[in-house]
Parts: sequence; structure tokens; C-alpha cells
Amino acid sequence: MIKPLAGRKIAILVESQFIPVELKVYQETFERWGATVHFITRLWNQPKMRLVSEVEQEGKIPEVFEVNIDLEKVCPSDYDAVLMAANYTSVRLRYFGPPHDRRNTPAVKFFADAMRNPRIIKGALCHGLWILTPRPELLAGRKVICHEVLEADVYNAGGEIVAAPGNVVVDDDLVTGKTYLEAGGLAEAIKNQILLATKADTPPWAPKNEHFHFDKMPTTRRKILAVLSEWGYWGEELVGPLEVFDAVGYKTDFVTPTGKRPIAIAVSMDPENLDPPLGRSVTSHEMAKKVLAWDDPLTDEGKRLENPINLSEWFPDRPYWSAPQFLRASERYHAKLAEAELSIEPYDALLIVGGSGPLVDLCNNHRVHDLLLSFYRAGKPIAAECYGVTCLAFARDLNDRKSIIWGKHVTGHCKEYDFKDGTGFMKARGQFLDFNMGPPPYPLEYILRDATGPDGAFHGNVGHPTSVIVDYPFITGRSTPDSYLTGQKLVEVLDGDPPLRRWGW
Repeated sequence: MIKPLAGRKIAILVESQFIPVELKVYQETFERWGATVHFITRLWNQPKMRLVSEVEQEGKIPEVFEVNIDLEKVCPSDYDAVLMAANYTSVRLRYFGPPHDRRNTPAVKFFADAMRNPRIIKGALCHGLWILTPRPELLAGRKVICHEVLEADVYNAGGEIVAAPGNVVVDDDLVTGKTYLEAGGLAEAIKNQILLATKADTPPWAPKNEHFHFDKMPTTRRKILAVLSEWGYWGEELVGPLEVFDAVGYKTDFVTPTGKRPIAIAVSMDPENLDPPLGRSVTSHEMAKKVLAWDDPLTDEGKRLENPINLSEWFPDRPYWSAPQFLRASERYHAKLAEAELSIEPYDALLIVGGSGPLVDLCNNHRVHDLLLSFYRAGKPIAAECYGVTCLAFARDLNDRKSIIWGKHVTGHCKEYDFKDGTGFMKARGQFLDFNMGPPPYPLEYILRDATGPDGAFHGNVGHPTSVIVDYPFITGRSTPDSYLTGQKLVEVLDGDPPLRRWGW
């Protein structure tokens, strides 16, 4: 007999209140296909647990099921598939005690870790998706089916409830079924997805992104706010992080100082342009095509930059001290600022895209400073690239005048890589603007050395191909070659296991 799953391992999370026939179907079916089946649970430091089946029906004699594999002693990556048993087993496995960390109870964390890896096929029947509701971002955008009792919770978590023949829904590496009666159909679908995932080096649903290894990829639906200059961003410094964010399923919104569409600096989409400090081009032909697409309002990429959020309408500007009725103006400013600070709640992190444009309209923009301070006070990660890092140096609470990066380790465009001339040429709808700023008005290395203070440090990493520093909550990238790495490190800060807090020095 052909055994298509020979050598494969299946983990089934179970607790009391299980449905015996479901577990029997899994064990018999997967073993018939050649797989090894492990039933796992939280053993609470005991050598084994005797679990009791559901006993809701009058006169039914409960069945006992013994489990001796502790989910805290195994890893999701040990298995080709991880299934959550039906009925109320997921509710029992979500149990938490002090400290009240609902998101990281052992079973929730185990299943969440499995969700991070698209090579592992995940399955859940009936009420099984309750194992994911403590981490709603893992359900957001996923096509699923479940018991009617669970639909409101799945809907509120952002899941898309769909119907399907046989009441089994396959969404790439996530397979769900409506009730325990679909155990056989779920097992069949799990088998098919395991075989599909192992036909190639990477599963077909894993994003094709050479800059981000799929094994580290979360399925978390995070939301990033990207700040762009209206005077010219460097193309790759937008494309790099955005491709990483898109690959892991993050959503990105864009904001500019006055709501105008951002434009790419002309030389950042010219592969023939020679970068004077490096003595070579820093834009490949492939990247030039990507930047041109983003700069074109008619392409799918370019349309994403249409109608950015208008920062001047979102955050108030600080009044001059000489303004009439300054106290009243200051009160209005702080009241509007408090409202604006609350409105950043949907965003998980902030990114400031680099280029010479930020030197014109971002670095000393009080609204940008208040936006940064809002994310900083909320403890949310802040990433910045190239000359965009200058914004971090100038963002200061006016009470103590210290930069938010005081005492922190950062990188940025160092003196050896700075221009002596030519930091500004831009392109607007196919026309060159004769705008040459000459040398940067802010020697960024000196600014950052002063802004980090005696207990912090600037790291230029001169001569190293890349330079990205993580000193939570900040992720800073030196220049264009660091664009993808900056995006990757921000993802690792948000969803690494454990979350990244220090890197690069």
C-alpha cells in the first residue's frame, strides 16, 4: 500500500472535552497514510494526563484518553502539521493564570509559532479556532470556516468566514472545518497541503522574497505607517521595506507633510547614475524598474501612493511664542495633539523613508516630531533610513530638549559616504526639477553623535556593506543598501521569537 505521508509527523493539540470519534479518525487516517501521530497537551509538570471526553449528552459514558507528550517540551517545527482538536479543548488550553498574559499561554504560543511558518500545515475543526483568538492578528484576512458559535469571535478577529463544499476550507497553510463530522475531510485536505508544501524548496504560498527567509515569516497582519517626503524619497529606501512588509502580510499606510503625492528622486531610478562617495551606481536595473513603477500613478504600485494621509490636517502645529493669545493657542494645540496621539493606535510601527527630500520637509518639521514622540511615548517601534534618521535626532520633548535617541545606539549616513555636491535632483511627472542642494545641510554623523549623548553611540560601520542598528524602540539603517535589512529587522522587532530588541553592535 502506498503511504504518501511516510516519515511525516502530525501533532494534535487536545484537552478534556474532546470528541472521541474525531481523535480516532485522525489517528487511524494519518497512520494509514504512514504518518506518526502525536497527541499533545499541557502536562502541568506531570508525566502524563488523563483527559475526559465531552459528557454533555445525558446518559453518555465519558471516555478517557491518556496523553504523555507535553506541548511545552516540543516545537511546532518538529511537525509537518499541527491540528487543534474540536469542541472545548481549545478553551481549556487557553487557560491562563498570573501573570495574566492571554497571548502567551503555552498552547496559544505553540499554535501561534506554527502559524509563523508556512511550511507547517495548520488545521482546526469546529471550535478549534478559539486557540487563535487571543492573537487576533493571526486570523485577520484568513479564509476559514467554523462552528456558528465561534463565528462572531472569528469575525471580530478579522477572519473571513466562507462556505465550501464538504464544509472544509483550505487557505494555503491553514485548513479549517465546520464540525467534528468533517474530521475525515480535514485530514484529507491536510495530507494534500503537506504534499504540496514539500514538492518544492518552499511552499507555493510562501512569498517569493529573497530578502526575507520564509521560516522566519509571521502571518501577523500588522499595520505600518510610512512617512514620505514630498521633495523626493530615495526609491529603494521605500521599495525595500515595503517588499518585506508585503511579504509578511503587513498593511502599510502612507503620510506626507501636506498630503501631496510623494515622488522618487530621479537618480534613485537611474542605474547609470554614479554615486560619487562610493564611486559606483547604487541602483540596479531591476531596482530602477521597481522604483519607476512606484513613481508612476497609473501602475498598481504607484496607485498605492495616491492620496496619502495629510500630516498637516492630522497633527497640529506648535504656535509661535509670539502668537496672539499664546496661552489659548497653546491649550488648543495640546488638546488637538492629545486627539492625534490617540489616533495612532491602529498602527504597530512607524517608518521614515530616506533620501534628500527629508532634509527639506521632514527633519525640522514640528508635526513630524510630534508624530515621532507619539509613537515613542506609546512604546511602538520606529524605523528610519539614511537622512530620515535626522528626524529622530531633532524630535525632542520641549521640557528637557533631549532627543528621543539620547542614550541610544544608532546608525545613519556617515561622513565618508556623504556628498560634497548633488544631493537633490528630483523628477516630477517625467520632468527634471533643477534642484541641487549641494552638500547636505545636516552632516548627519555629527548630528547623531551629539543627539545620542555620552551614554549612546553612533555606528558608521564604514567599509561594511550594510549597517542596521536595533536599539529598541529604534531601528536605524545607514543608507540605500540597508533598505531590505531595515524592513526585516522591524519585522523581527514586532514578531520575532523572541522579539528582537538589540542588534548590530
